[in-house]
Amino acid sequence: MKNKINIFKKRTLALMCVVAASLFIGCVGSDAFRDDLPDAGSKADTIFPSANFDYTASQDDFTVINFTDLSSEANIYAWDFGGGATSTERDPSHTFAGEGVYPVSLTASDANGETSSVTIDVAVVDELVAAFQCPDFLCDPRTPWGGGRGTSTFSGSSSPTPPEGNGAAKISSSAQFLDQSIRVVAGATYRITFWYVSKTTGSSAGALLIEDADTGDDFLNEPVPLTSQASAYVEYSVDFTTGAATENMRFNIEYAGTECRYSKISIERL
Repeated sequence: MKNKINIFKKRTLALMCVVAASLFIGCVGSDAFRDDLPDAGSKADTIFPSANFDYTASQDDFTVINFTDLSSEANIYAWDFGGGATSTERDPSHTFAGEGVYPVSLTASDANGETSSVTIDVAVVDELVAAFQCPDFLCDPRTPWGGGRGTSTFSGSSSPTPPEGNGAAKISSSAQFLDQSIRVVAGATYRITFWYVSKTTGSSAGALLIEDADTGDDFLNEPVPLTSQASAYVEYSVDFTTGAATENMRFNIEYAGTECRYSKISIERL
């Protein structure tokens, strides 16, 4: 009788283990243990990625195109340069076969699997295309905006929100400035455009100087006007013409007594 009782207990215990294991396996396979489902009471994703990008040619080789991601709400990138060439970097470079127009596609995605795609015709031209490095001013660990020093001469800023949510440079003391020299075409007219916002008190949002980087001859020397309010960026453009023998242009903004922020600078030949 004792043996029968022991056998019954063992069988009962084994049955309970099988049931418990089945329940556990069922739970593991159920929604209760899935981490790809939203939590109770969570809000639906209503802000989706928007793909966009810009590009500039290398100043050393016109066939090398440097791409800059301008997408919003994305952290996964899939580039298609054509001919089977692809990249998953955020800001890749690609070497094209030669002059021509090449359709380049970017698919930008977020962690929820939402995607957005854009295709832009990239013009590859055998000529020097002037371009600033680090157009949103925030490069890590070194910056080309330090007047050749390789270190930041300003503070990073995200408030107010810069254009397209990119970076911005804050200048708030006489020790801070923006300075970069780039290659340009001699005897050409250019337009430089940037976005900025300043405090409304003072006389100027900065002293702007554009000159021949080799000779020091001025192309433009003027104050940047204060913005009418300090809560949103405004666009500002200036035109100038390089000298007959100019090879390098220097762009410089010095602090002029009023705190200001700069973002998204570009240059185009007119």
